[in-house]
Amino acid sequence: MPVGKDSLLDIAIKINNEQQDIKPSSGSQPKERTILILGSKGVRKTSLIHRFLDRNEGAKQTLALEYTFGRRAGKSMVKDVCHIWELGGGTLYPTLLSAPLAAASHDLSHLTVVLMLDLSAPQQLWFTLETLVQKLHMALRQQASVLSGRNAGEFIEKLQEAAWKRVGKDNEDKEYMDPFPVSFVILGGKYDIFQDFDSEKKKVVCRCLRYVAHTLGATLQFYSLKDSGLVKKAKDLLNHHGFGGPPVKSISQDYNKPLLIPAGSDSMQQIGGLGASRTGTISKGPGAAIDRWKHTFTTHFPQETSEKSVMPDDPAKDLNFQEPIIDSLRAQKDDNLLLFFQELERYRQVAERRRHFKNDTDDI
Repeated sequence: MPVGKDSLLDIAIKINNEQQDIKPSSGSQPKERTILILGSKGVRKTSLIHRFLDRNEGAKQTLALEYTFGRRAGKSMVKDVCHIWELGGGTLYPTLLSAPLAAASHDLSHLTVVLMLDLSAPQQLWFTLETLVQKLHMALRQQASVLSGRNAGEFIEKLQEAAWKRVGKDNEDKEYMDPFPVSFVILGGKYDIFQDFDSEKKKVVCRCLRYVAHTLGATLQFYSLKDSGLVKKAKDLLNHHGFGGPPVKSISQDYNKPLLIPAGSDSMQQIGGLGASRTGTISKGPGAAIDRWKHTFTTHFPQETSEKSVMPDDPAKDLNFQEPIIDSLRAQKDDNLLLFFQELERYRQVAERRRHFKNDTDDI
C-alpha cells in the first residue's frame, strides 16, 4: 500500500467513528415495548409466545416468572425491541408482578397486559379473572408509589388519562367504564374446546366477558393454538402491541363465533342483559352491575378457588428442564458427595472401633 494511502481497515475505522459522532434522529431510535402475559394455568401462554416470535422450540412449563424478548426491524433499519414477561402458576404468584412492572417503569404507556383465560374451564375463569385484575391494580399502585412517592395518585391519574384516550373520551358508556391504567387484552384460550359447549353456556360466558372487557377498556379476543386463523389474529394483536404494527380493525360479536372486539368498540346496549352501574367495577370492589354479572356467571359455573403449585418436587430431575452440561456437572457433584459421605461413614466406623478397643484395654 503506497505511503499516504489509507488501508481498508483505516477507512472502516474512520467511517465508524464518523457514524458514532452523528446523533441519530428520534425516528431512527429503537423503540422498546413490553408485554406481560399471565392468566389461567395450562392455557398455552408459552406456546403463544413461541408462535409470536416464530420459534420452533417446544414449550416448557412455566414455573413462576420467565422473560424473553424479540427484535424486529420497523420502517428504518433499526430493530425495535419487545420485552415479554410470562407469569406462570395462575393466581399463585402475584407478588412477582413487581419485577416486570419495575422493568417497564421507564414508560408504562408502552406496557400491555395480556390476560389469558381458559375458556374450556369456566369453573375457574371468573376467579382467575377477578383475582388477577385486582392484583394487577395493587401492583401498579405499589409501583407508582415507588416511582412517585407521595405523588403516586398523580402518576396513576396520568395513566388513566392515557387509558381514556385509548377507549375514547366521548364513549357513549363513559359513565359506566373504568379503563385499566395500561393497555389491556383479555385473550380467551382453548376456543377449539369452548366452541362445542352448549349454546346457552357460551352465551353466558361471552356476554360476561364482553361486559368486563368493555368496563376495563380492554380488547377481547378468542384464541386456539389448533386454529391457524386464530393463531394469526393473535400474532397480529401481539405485533400491534409489541412492535407497533397495524391495529386490529375487524370485529366479531357473535357468540357462536370467536369473539374479536377491540378496546372501546363495544357498547352496553349491544351486550344487553343486566345493564350497568357506575357504583363499582371488577377492579375496585363489588358494585351493583358487576355483582349481577358475577352472580349470573357463578350460578352457571360454580367457581373452584383452590390451586396447586406448579413447582415439581425436584426441578433438577424434571425432564422439561434438561441442560446437558449443567446436569453432567450436577451428576459429578452428586457422585462426589456420595463418595464423601461413604468415606465419612467408614471413618466414623473406624473411630468407633478404636474407641471401643481403647475402653477395653483401659479396663484391663
